[in-house]
Amino acid sequence: MTWKLYAIVSAGAFVATYLMSSPKPESATTKASTAAPRSARQAAAETEIEALANSLHVRLKSDAVFRTPGRDPFRFQARVQKPPAFVPPPAVVENLPAPAPALPILSLTGIATDVVDGKAQRSAVVSLPAGVLIVREGESIAGLYTVVAISDDSIELESTGDSSRRTLRLSGR
Repeated sequence: MTWKLYAIVSAGAFVATYLMSSPKPESATTKASTAAPRSARQAAAETEIEALANSLHVRLKSDAVFRTPGRDPFRFQARVQKPPAFVPPPAVVENLPAPAPALPILSLTGIATDVVDGKAQRSAVVSLPAGVLIVREGESIAGLYTVVAISDDSIELESTGDSSRRTLRLSGR
């Protein structure tokens, strides 16, 4: 198919589409509508519709009255202070012992052995919430415990407050 034949077929399709989609002449429809008699109902409905349309036009043309908004999102105002709710005074309780301080969580994470002058010296690696400590026998842990003994897989601690003993073991054994 040559380009000339293609152009002719396309133009023909365009013209046919244009002719089919164009509106019909109004002369036939206007004669039919004017020839039909109008009933009183239709006349009343038309006048009512016209009156409503006129009132809408009047509302659109009138100037709107400006009212200051109650809230301005671009300005801050001080909050209104509410009076505090009634809080009863605390009950007085006498002769109660002071609560014991919460002990930190300790865990033994490792034991190292050094040979100094032919003698083995052990050091323990203790984990606290605040960090890691490397301690030897006789040293203090956070002022709460003193290291009494270090063995191959455990460490024995003595509380500085009440002299109670506690043993920490390596978690892998």
